Amino acid sequence: MTEFSSNDVIGAYRVVRLLGRGAMGAVYEVVHTQLGTHCALKSFTLEKGHVDILKGKFLAEGRVLARLHHPHVIRVFDLNFDEATKTPYFVMDLVLGKSGAPRTLSDVAGEDLEEETVRRWFTELASAIDYIHAQGIVHRDIKPGNVLLTGDGHVVLSDFGVSRLFSDTLRHEVKAATTMVTEAKDAHLIMGTHGSMAPEVERGDAATPASDVYSLALMIVYLLTGVWYEPGSRALELLETLELPWSQVIPQMLADDPKERPSELCALAKRLSAGDRPVAKPARGWKTVVLIGGGLAAAVAISVAAWFAFRTPAPSAVEVDFDEAFSAEGIYEVLK
Repeated sequence: MTEFSSNDVIGAYRVVRLLGRGAMGAVYEVVHTQLGTHCALKSFTLEKGHVDILKGKFLAEGRVLARLHHPHVIRVFDLNFDEATKTPYFVMDLVLGKSGAPRTLSDVAGEDLEEETVRRWFTELASAIDYIHAQGIVHRDIKPGNVLLTGDGHVVLSDFGVSRLFSDTLRHEVKAATTMVTEAKDAHLIMGTHGSMAPEVERGDAATPASDVYSLALMIVYLLTGVWYEPGSRALELLETLELPWSQVIPQMLADDPKERPSELCALAKRLSAGDRPVAKPARGWKTVVLIGGGLAAAVAISVAAWFAFRTPAPSAVEVDFDEAFSAEGIYEVLK
C-alpha cells in the first residue's frame, strides 16, 4: 500500500495528516498548495493483479459522489491520478468533529443521547437517503461508521464505495465498474456489512432503496436504545417507552418484505415532529424511569438490570481477503 506522510504532495495537494486507513486505501487531511483550502483526500491502492477492477471501482465512486449535491451527503470536487506513485485519488469535503478529529455515529453509539438529537439525525439522513434514491443510487452500507458528525452536531452520509446504481442512465454516464453495481449471487458475495443489511440482501437478493430503509432503522434503534435489533428480539419494546412515536415508525421500516417498507423517509420524519407526540405518554425507557409510589430501590434495580439484559453491541463485520472473495474495502462475504 502506498502511504503518504505529512508534507508529501499528491497532485495539487499537500498532506497535513492521516485521518483513517482501510484495507484498500486511506483518507488524509490535505491543503491545496495554491488556494490554501483544507480538504479530505481519499487515496486508493491498486493491488497487483486487480488494477483495472479496482481503478474502475474507485473512479466510479468518485464520479457518483461528484454528481451529488446535498447538505447531508459528502461532496467530491476533484478526482485525479498521481503519476509519481501511480495512486488514484479524489478530494472531498473535510468533515471533522468539535475536537478537530473525524467523528462518526460509531463514536457516539452507546452514549445517553437526547431523543431530540437522534430525531434530528434521522430527519437529516432521511432527506439525504431520499435524495440519493431519487438519483438512482442505493447506498448499500448505511451504518454508524459511515455517517460523519460535523462540529456543530449535524450528520453527513459518506462512503459510497459499494453503492448500487439502479438507474441504467446513471450507470452508463459514470461508467460504473462491475463491483459497484452487481452482486455475485452464485458465489454468495454480498455488498455491504453483515449485520447492517436488510434480510433480503443477506439472502443474496439485489439491494434496493428499501434495503437502505431497513439499514437506517437498525442504526436508529441502536442509537435510541443501545440495542442492535434482530428479528424476533424484544428491542422494539424499548421504543414504546420513548416520548416520540418511534414505535409507529420504525417497525414499518423493519418489515421483512421490502415492498411493505415506506419509500419516502422524509414523510416518516415529519411524523416524529413535536405535533405528533402522543398525549400524556411518559418516557419510561431505560433512559428515564417513572416511579409511582414506593419501592424506589427495587424499581431502580429492575430498570438497570433490564437495560443491561437488553443492551447488545453493534455487529462488527469481518473483512475477507480480496483474492478469496473478490472483495474490496467495505465489501464483505456472507456465506450461505
